[in-house]
Amino acid sequence: MASIGHDSSQVADTATFSFQAFLVQYGVYVSLAIVMLVGAILEPQLYSSETIFVILRQASQLGIVAIGQTLVLLVAGLDLSVGGVIVLTSIVIAKIGNGQDGRLPLAILASLGFGTMIGLGNGLLVTKRNVPPLVATLGMLVLVQGGQTAYTRGLPGGFVPDLLNIVNDSVGHLPVTFLFWVLLNVIMIFVLKATPYGRKIYAVGSNREAARLSGINVHRVLISVYILAAIFAVLSGIVLTGYVGYVDRTLGRGLDLDSIAAAVVGGTAFIGGRGGLAGTVAGVFLIQLLSTLSILLGLGVEVQFIIKGLVVIGAVALYSVALREA
Repeated sequence: MASIGHDSSQVADTATFSFQAFLVQYGVYVSLAIVMLVGAILEPQLYSSETIFVILRQASQLGIVAIGQTLVLLVAGLDLSVGGVIVLTSIVIAKIGNGQDGRLPLAILASLGFGTMIGLGNGLLVTKRNVPPLVATLGMLVLVQGGQTAYTRGLPGGFVPDLLNIVNDSVGHLPVTFLFWVLLNVIMIFVLKATPYGRKIYAVGSNREAARLSGINVHRVLISVYILAAIFAVLSGIVLTGYVGYVDRTLGRGLDLDSIAAAVVGGTAFIGGRGGLAGTVAGVFLIQLLSTLSILLGLGVEVQFIIKGLVVIGAVALYSVALREA
């Protein structure tokens, strides 16, 4: 009898663990399916061809930033400076490009250069000065915004080259920016899953001391991740600048926090070493669907923020409970 009771307890424990593991691995996909179903019931227009095109284009703008944010979160970091990088990219492209298509390559290279320096600054602050990532990247954001304001005197000018309008084109029924985002995801998923560098990122995020003792240059990995995050923010800034067609100080507003939300909802843990880009893609679509559905239903901006906040809090709470129990 005791043996039977013991076996029953083991079966129950196994079932519980399986459910928790399922929740951690597939929770964001289940949530996305539920939102899609509810959206179809509440607002059928959500699935019109025009709306789907807009969702894919806007999801790609957020998704490109979220790739870099996911990499930073995987090493137990955080990057709040990406919003400033996006605006800086717009200013650099307009100033250097000045409406001339021939100057666009130089403008893009300059933007990537500035982004690299900002990412390097974030990485050095975190590694060499032991500044917490939240403080380091927030300070960098303020520095970048101050530099932008001083240079432009609060009035950004210049003209965006017409060639950059290519980001508004489509291939069939799919936006070019969406295909670009898919390509970037494929490349980075391969890097994370199939290269030594990807394994180093997970190792550093899981246990920095163990990674160091195993021969990994932890500081080099951390700095490179912050540089990549800034580069992906530059790429998103290029896409947004081409889409808007002019310089805007509010360009990309909210993408910094939304990119964190998408990665966290997708299962990437704040503690590092757990998560990946597949979940972030689902998280991006979940955030974007909620935003689009809120607009179609005529909900105010404040309601949209409340919904996003509840989604993030709920996701973090569920993942924390499931991982702790597992």
